Amino acid sequence: MQVIFDHIDAVVRPALRKYLAAEQGLTDALRSKDASATCTARQNVMLAARQAVDVLHHLSDFVIKEPSPPTLEFAKIKDVRRALDAKCVFLRTTEPVADVGLLRDVADAFKHHRPDRTTTVRVSTDVVPIGSGWGQLRLGEGKYGGVEQVIVTKKDGDKRALSSVLQNVFDAWVTFLGQPLPPISQY
Repeated sequence: MQVIFDHIDAVVRPALRKYLAAEQGLTDALRSKDASATCTARQNVMLAARQAVDVLHHLSDFVIKEPSPPTLEFAKIKDVRRALDAKCVFLRTTEPVADVGLLRDVADAFKHHRPDRTTTVRVSTDVVPIGSGWGQLRLGEGKYGGVEQVIVTKKDGDKRALSSVLQNVFDAWVTFLGQPLPPISQY
């Protein structure tokens, strides 16, 4: 099990921290009103988003292939995701949220541009840094005040802040592994 914790500490947490730093860099660039800096910040946040999505989504593959105690032994990857999904709630409330599946769909969109399987995300360009208006995101989700951030627009039109999806799935992993939750956004 220590190998899993080491992987989370060496790979997953740094990718999530890098993504949050890139989101802050985008906010700072937008405030500066420097078009070149903003363009670069958008590129940086998307690259960091891809990495964070990839390593967090593929933690399931790592866990299933790593010799572990019986509580972490699974026959199939869908069994890992199902167990994780049972722990996934919206920003530490009691409201279940299907973000394990959404993260998988975002990872597929990033990898394939237009996923071959049925997903909730149509195309990779449905995951982009954009601003949001009042009421477009759930209360408490994402950056305050509608400032530009990476938003996932699902096929049904629902919009989600990628930062919240990542937080919810990370929290599900930490809970599933029986570890204490760090403060939100402190990976």
